[in-house]
Amino acid sequence: MSLSIESLAAPVRRVYANGLTVLHQRMPHRASIALGVWLRAGARDEPAENAGATHFLEHMLFKGTARRNAYDISASLESLGGHLDAFTAREHVCYSARALEENLPDALDVLSDVVGHSTLPDDELEREKEVVREEIFSYEDSPEEKVHDLLSETLWGGDPLGRPILGTEDSVAAFKGDELRDFYRRRYHPGNLVVALAGSFEPAWAEEAIGAAFNAPNGEAIAHALTAGAAPAHAAYTARDVTQLHLALARPALPHDAPERYKLAVLATIVGGGMSSRLFQTLREKKALAYSVYASTESYRDTGMVSIALGVKPSRGVEALAELRTELARFIADGPTDEEINSGKAQLRGSLLLGEESVSNHMYHLALDELAYGRYIPLATHLDEVARVTREDLVELARRFFTPEGWTVAAVGPAANEAAVLEAAAGLR
Repeated sequence: MSLSIESLAAPVRRVYANGLTVLHQRMPHRASIALGVWLRAGARDEPAENAGATHFLEHMLFKGTARRNAYDISASLESLGGHLDAFTAREHVCYSARALEENLPDALDVLSDVVGHSTLPDDELEREKEVVREEIFSYEDSPEEKVHDLLSETLWGGDPLGRPILGTEDSVAAFKGDELRDFYRRRYHPGNLVVALAGSFEPAWAEEAIGAAFNAPNGEAIAHALTAGAAPAHAAYTARDVTQLHLALARPALPHDAPERYKLAVLATIVGGGMSSRLFQTLREKKALAYSVYASTESYRDTGMVSIALGVKPSRGVEALAELRTELARFIADGPTDEEINSGKAQLRGSLLLGEESVSNHMYHLALDELAYGRYIPLATHLDEVARVTREDLVELARRFFTPEGWTVAAVGPAANEAAVLEAAAGLR
C-alpha cells in the first residue's frame, strides 16, 4: 500500500532526564518496524592510539552480554523473521533492527542489551581481531575500495578524516580487553545515544519502553573532532596486480548544514549522478574510456568533499584524465543545459520520494537529521529546496567545486602505469 507524505503522523522528539534522545514516527499502515540505536560519534572521533576501536566495538557488541551469548544475539530476531545489522561511519555508529510489528518488544530488548550491557569477553576479542584483520585484507584486495581509502588519506593527510575506519592491522592487533571495555563504557551511555523508531507501533508504549530499556545514568559527552583542513592538492598511486586502473579525485566541500547543500547535490547529480550524467555520457558513452564513472558528495559536521571516481583500462588512464579535465573545463565554460538541470532535480526528487516507501529510510531520516542538524527536516522542505535550485546557483557552485584544477588524485593500478598516471594527474592539481 502506498502511503502519502501527508498521511503520516508528525515525528516526535523526546529527550529524557538521563540525556537519551528518542525520535519516533508512526506509520500505521505498515506491518513492520525499523529501530535504530545511534552513537553520536564515529571513527573520526577516536584518538589516534585507538584507531579502528569504534568499528571494532561495533563488532564486539554482538559477542555477548550478561544475558545472551553471541549465538543468542544472532538468533534473537532471525528466529522471528527479522534481522539485526550495524555499521560504523566517520561521525556515527548505528545498530539497527527490522522486525514485524508484534516483535518490537523483542527488537528493543536485544538492541538495548547489546548496546548497553555488552561484556566484551576476552576470548571473543581475540577471535574478532582475526575477523577484522580479514576485513582489512579484503579492502586491500579490492581496488574499488582501496582507492577511496587512499583518496581520503591523500586528501586529509594526518587529519582523523584521513584514517581508515577499520584501523590498521597493527592498531587492531594492539587492542587490549580492559582498555576496550573502558573505551566502551565512556562512550555508550544514554547522553551519547539517539534511538529512532519508525513503523507500526503504539507511541505511548514505545516512549515508556525505550526509556525503561535505556535507563542508565548519563556520562561524559564525547569530544567531537574538528578538521584542521585538507592537505595541499597532490596525487598518490598504489601499485596492485590488477587488470583495471581505478582513479578517484576529491576536493574539500560543504559541511552538513551549509545552505548550498541542495544546490551541490543537484550539481553532482548532473556531473556524474547516473547514466545520463555529463561525465558518464562523455567518458563512457562517447569516448569509451571508462566502464564506470560517477561523482558524489559527502558532508561532515565542519567540512565535506566532492569526488569523482572512474575505472579505466590501464593503458588509457592518461587519456581518461586528460578527457576528464577537458570535460570539466567545458562544463565550467558552458554550464549545465536546461535538460540536465531538469533531469538532475527530477532524479533527486524521485530518490527522496522513493525513499519514503521504506520504513528503514524513515528511521534513517529521523536519526541522521538529528545527528547532522539537531532537528528534523520534513521531506517537503527537502523537495522544496531542490525545486528552488536555479541555473545561476549551479554555475556559481560549479566554479567553486568542479573546476579542472585543485583536485587531489588517488590511483590504484598496475605498477607499469604509475609514472604516466602521476604525471597526467598533475594537470588536475
